[in-house]
Amino acid sequence: MNRRALLLGSLALPALAGCASVQVDGTTTLVAVVETVDPAAREILLRGNAGAQSGALLTMVAGRAVTRLDQIRPGDRVTVRYYQALAARVARPFSSAPTAVQAFGAERDAERPGGEVTRVRSGRVTITAVDPAANSVSFIGPNGLPRTVVAQNPEVASFVRGLRAGEQVDIVYEEALAISVDPMR
Repeated sequence: MNRRALLLGSLALPALAGCASVQVDGTTTLVAVVETVDPAAREILLRGNAGAQSGALLTMVAGRAVTRLDQIRPGDRVTVRYYQALAARVARPFSSAPTAVQAFGAERDAERPGGEVTRVRSGRVTITAVDPAANSVSFIGPNGLPRTVVAQNPEVASFVRGLRAGEQVDIVYEEALAISVDPMR
């Protein structure tokens, strides 16, 4: 994850000190079994918890960087890694908004079905509502679209609880999805 930490660090918001801010990252790894594959739509239905009947069903869209999708079959055991990083700070009144940026990266696995897709977004959002009890925040993004997110990370939840409707927040958000197919054991 060093490459990602460097990428987030290079895009991280300057002068986080002195403002309400948060900077976190984390990786989730899921071992699952493929239930269905739709190569045309590039969708894979996975059963989590290593395929146990109690495992939750999860639909994932495999980006173009995921190679040999047509070789993935129901019953295949897959390892999915999902990385997220966030740097955010409350914007100072009357400060100019950072330029909204969206960047993509992709890596392919040359030998097995799999690959990785990374997306980084940055910009200023305007808070429209905060629900401290649910750790949720609603906002209008740089593209003008409304969104509501629920903070799962305790640091982010604490940051969200301190926000107020009408405030502006500068964010840098990175997410990466990596998938690899492991032989059944």
